[in-house]
Order: sequence, then C-alpha cells, then structure tokens
Amino acid sequence: MPYGIVLVVGPTGSGKTTTLHAALTQINRPESKILTAEDPVEITQMGLRQVQVQSKIGLSFATAMRAFLRHDPDVIMVGEMRDEETARIGIEASLTGHLVLSTLHTNSAPETVTRLLDMGIDPFNLADALLGIVAQRLVRTLCTSCKQAYHPTEQQFHSLIMDYGEADSHRLNLSHRPDLTLNRKRGCETCNHTGYYGRTAIQELMVGTDQIKRLIQMRRPTEEIRKQAKKDKMVTLKQDGIKKVIQGLTDITEVRKVCIR
Repeated sequence: MPYGIVLVVGPTGSGKTTTLHAALTQINRPESKILTAEDPVEITQMGLRQVQVQSKIGLSFATAMRAFLRHDPDVIMVGEMRDEETARIGIEASLTGHLVLSTLHTNSAPETVTRLLDMGIDPFNLADALLGIVAQRLVRTLCTSCKQAYHPTEQQFHSLIMDYGEADSHRLNLSHRPDLTLNRKRGCETCNHTGYYGRTAIQELMVGTDQIKRLIQMRRPTEEIRKQAKKDKMVTLKQDGIKKVIQGLTDITEVRKVCIR
C-alpha cells in the first residue's frame, strides 16, 4: 500500500521491532526512501536511513518525525508511539502520502484502537489512516530432536476446541479421530533437557476494513470492534497459537502462558 499506518503491538520483548524490520526488508528497494527513528537502533539494514532518538538533546520521536517529513520519505518507521504528539504526527504523515510503521504497548489489536482514541487521536483521522494492526507474542518451540508425538484424550481435545472457540472450530477441520497426533516436550542434550529450542511468533491481524473504520469513527467499545474483526476473518492470538500446536511447533502450555484470548 502506498500510504497508511500499520501498527505492531504487544508487551516488551514480544518481537515487535524484529517483525517491523522483517517487513522493511520486504519493501527495501533502491528507489524507496525509508527513514527510521528508533530507541535504540537494534537492527541495522543496508539502504535504510536510521536515526537514534536522544531525549537529552531534545531529539524525541516527534522531533525526528517532523524532520523526516522535510526529506520526502516513502516509508517512515517509528520505534514506538509513546505519547499523543508522536501518534498524531504519525497518523498525519500516513494521511499525506507516506507509509508509516510503528509499535505500541497494548495487549491485542482491537484494544489498540481504544488506546489511541484515549490518547486524544481524532477517530476520523485514525479510521482513514489505518491499514492494519498486528498483535504479537513469542512462544517457545518444541525441540525437533526430542519432541514426542501423542494421541490426545477426548478431554484434552475438547479443552483445545474450547480454547479455540466452539463457534470458530469448524475452521480447523479437526475431529477426535484415531490418527490425530499432537506433540509434547521431552528433553535431550540439544535443548539442554528443557524440551524447547528456539521461539516463534503467534499473531493476530486486524485489517482496517470499511466496517472496522466505521466503528472507529463512532468510538465503539473494544468488544464491538473485536466481534467485527472476527466477522472479517481475524484469527485471534490464542487461535493462531492453537494452529501452531496442531502443526507440532509448540504446545498448549506455552500458548496459554502468553495470551488470554
């Protein structure tokens, strides 16, 4: 998309910056001018013009963004929207022909809208600018050297379906058949007897559809926005985690540790 705003949200240490840089890698071309303001610059990439903010000398995210707009950028990446001024400038930039990527500390994609409106952002500007919001968590992946396949009991299967949501469980196309297998941790030398090796992201993506934009303009509550997002085929954090459990990447214990719904 040539302009608009994309937000990646989640708690500290959930891989938001890594996801943004992975996205920038996909659109990093010699003909594109990409400017980033970060605190600190954790990942460097060829072709990006990266600035580290220094609040002691007055170089804040908001100050850096104002300076960026005088350099005719195509894409702006802001490390974090910490205050109303930064958020407002970011949304204004996205409305004036720039693609803006940023992060925010919220628990889910629908809650992000409420947080931005509480910060004082104009709902009509936010609705016009919003392309999508990605909420993200990191879970440990099962060690491929020692993970153990097993057939879940009927109770375990029912618990998994209840976690996913009975109303949406048809998406999984899953039944408690005899050949159904999941994986669990065991422990070996490779994973230092923890049963886990490496991490992967579980994510929910709320796209800025016309219906979502209308709800934002009307300042509707978070739960109403969540219901509409699910109607628009949004897969929640826990549902994405359960998909990865079924794929054998992780186990349900890890998913339950990092997300509620």
